[in-house]
This record gives sequence, C-alpha cells and structure tokens, in this order.
Amino acid sequence: GPDFVSDHIASVFQETFLFASILRENLILDGNVSDSDIHSALQVASAQDFVSELPQGIETIMGERGVTLSGGQRQRIAIARALLRKPSVLVLDDATSAVDPKVEAEILQNIKKETNCSLLVIAHRLATIRLAERVIFIDDGRVSASGSHDELLKIDDYANLVSAYEDITLRHF
Repeated sequence: GPDFVSDHIASVFQETFLFASILRENLILDGNVSDSDIHSALQVASAQDFVSELPQGIETIMGERGVTLSGGQRQRIAIARALLRKPSVLVLDDATSAVDPKVEAEILQNIKKETNCSLLVIAHRLATIRLAERVIFIDDGRVSASGSHDELLKIDDYANLVSAYEDITLRHF
C-alpha cells in the first residue's frame, strides 16, 4: 500500500487512553508484536519494574481508562505502546508530566540510546527542556529562537520565562 507520513510518526499526549482490557492488548492494539518487543518497549519506557509487580504482569486487566494505574504509570504505558510502532519520529506532548523528573530523564535517555527514532518533545517542565539537544522557543505563537537551553538563556524573553518558572517552583516547595 501507499506509504503515509502518519505511518512513521507516533504521538503520546499528556492525557493517555487505556482500554478496560488486559495490558498486553493496550500495548499492541491490533499489531503482531512479540513478547520480547513488548518487554523491550516497557524497559525503554521505564515501565518494566511496575508492570512485573502487577498481579498478572502484562496479562493484568487495566480497568476502565486504566484506573488501576497512576497517571505516571499510564503515561509510561502509552510511551511503550508508541515505541512498539517503531516510529521514525516520536512526539511526546507533555507525555511525561506525571512522571518524576528523574524517571523522565531515564525514559528520554533510554529512547535516545535504544531506538532509532527522532524525538520531538513538547514540554512546559524546565527539567525536560534542559535535557533537549535543541530547544525551539515559541513566543506568541511564533518561533522566536532556537538553540540549546544554555544558548537561549542569553535571550531576555527566554531567560525571563525560565526565571519566572524557577521563582514559582521555589515558592511551591
């Protein structure tokens, strides 16, 4: 059949959707995927540990919308599901917002190390942005600058945003 761009891109959003079926079915959807591929994807998504502790592992029933899992666990399952498609481009749209920063860094490093896909991360969390090789700063709906986080700190608007974010973060803890 024809080759569609959408066949090469997988997206994971902040709000994930899981079906009230077993975890395996949530991961593979309708694909033909080996257990080895499933376990590799779970490993890359830093989900293998908590999945192995579920009552029936990947055969565990998820419950409606995955209520048996935390938000961060659902996000990691969604990332593993996307990785099983073996995309050329993986888009993470605030897809690690419910995961603690240490686990998030681990997931992003695993994706870089273990896959051949390009990673496009849309993020609001400063810890996530700092991990990027290249940051595209969008201000008022327009690309205002791009570069590494450190390079962008030389731009007043970006530096002010980072500073405001750090002030808010410090006040909450």
